[in-house]
Amino acid sequence: MSRRVMRRRQELGKSIDEVAAKAGLDPGYLRYFEQHAGARLSAGAVMLLALALQTTPAELYGGMIERPQGRAHAGSNPELRELTAAQCEAHLGADGVGRVLFVSPRGPVAHPVNYAMSEGEIVISTTVAQADALERQDTVGFQLDRVDEAMSEGWSVLATGPARRVDDPDELHRLASLELEPWAGGDRRALLRITPAEVTGRVIVHDAVAD
Repeated sequence: MSRRVMRRRQELGKSIDEVAAKAGLDPGYLRYFEQHAGARLSAGAVMLLALALQTTPAELYGGMIERPQGRAHAGSNPELRELTAAQCEAHLGADGVGRVLFVSPRGPVAHPVNYAMSEGEIVISTTVAQADALERQDTVGFQLDRVDEAMSEGWSVLATGPARRVDDPDELHRLASLELEPWAGGDRRALLRITPAEVTGRVIVHDAVAD
């Protein structure tokens, strides 16, 4: 949020003192807030700050899900960087929703799926037919990404490797603790493990000029 606040203030051409005065905040703390990602504001302070910046709390929080992603302007001096192995691992370790990539009779296909990490492998829950089809492929892919529309930034991670359907009862019992629940519902209780043979990632960042 600190960088979103800074960017919005700069878009309006306002100084920290001007915004702080309008929001009823201490200028010194607002300056500190913009420069430290770990700084926090109360919900009431965020509301006042949003009003001072002629925006909404949702936009400052980065929750503009109603806007089609990718329509914002590029940030200042955008740079595409490679993610390190540790950064890719950290993103994958957050669990959530990603996309499984594979080749079907119609060509390349990407399906969104719930997933979780277990012992360095990607675990998804799907139908028996889908699990068997993916296991027969030499390589499948798994892609995860996030976009910050407010900051015109984003990252993506791509893991590729073989897939294996989980049949061993003991292994199934251990993986039950992951509590994978496919949003699509239906009979999607076959577990599939993707063993990443190669993991790569990229991130788009841009400069944020201080006041």
